[in-house]
Amino acid sequence: MIDQNGYPTEETLKKISAFDPRKDDVIAFTEYLCLNWVNGFPPDWDQERGTLKLSTGGWSGCESVIAALRRGNEDGIAWYWTLFWYSSRRGGHYVFRDIRNMKKG
Repeated sequence: MIDQNGYPTEETLKKISAFDPRKDDVIAFTEYLCLNWVNGFPPDWDQERGTLKLSTGGWSGCESVIAALRRGNEDGIAWYWTLFWYSSRRGGHYVFRDIRNMKKG
């Protein structure tokens, strides 16, 4: 969810931090990330290849989403970042690869 100024709400950032592939659908979560990625460059989500490219454009709202991905849950586990992060480069560019649903149970 995005507030009236185009920033992710605190609730959104908490949901992003709390992601856990043992309980959450990875593809649905990736789509949620894309829906809440505004005012940066549009996300490049290739579901068939399991690749997500995000560029913040230096915008603080997108940087907040990246920080939430890196921060992780209350146990300090940044699942999405740990499992799928591939590369980062100067200028706020991030690539996540091999994004797929994990087997539950």
